Amino acid sequence: MRNSKSLTNLSIILSLSLSLSLLQFSCEKTSEGSPQCDQIALNQPFTAKIGETYCLPNKDWKITFGPFLEDSRCNVPDIDCIWAGRYVMAALIEGAETERDTFYAEREWRDTLHVAPYTIILNKVFPETRTAMEPVDTSGYSFEIIVK
Repeated sequence: MRNSKSLTNLSIILSLSLSLSLLQFSCEKTSEGSPQCDQIALNQPFTAKIGETYCLPNKDWKITFGPFLEDSRCNVPDIDCIWAGRYVMAALIEGAETERDTFYAEREWRDTLHVAPYTIILNKVFPETRTAMEPVDTSGYSFEIIVK
């Protein structure tokens, strides 16, 4: 009876150990320690979020958006503004070299970064309207991006 109980405990421990190993393996980073990324296509708009990483398939190029720096857009209904405001967000672009750059979206809250060999367009910022002038939680922001 004792051996049977020991074998049952051993099989439970081995099962848990295997499950934890598989869980750790599925959460590990991809080659060279870089985080996994969502693949995007050139010239195709995609919706991105702060803190997420996007890459071009079969290219050594990726972009991570954030941190969020400012949202002073005057996009609250029934408020008269003197200045339209701006949306400011940093980006980390990794390719042949690693570069940090910043979107300063002032005109229609759009901006373009030129990081050779690509052009990165911040086309729209969501939410398009807010209920108050205070920035929303960073998880509430998303934006339309086009990489050319």
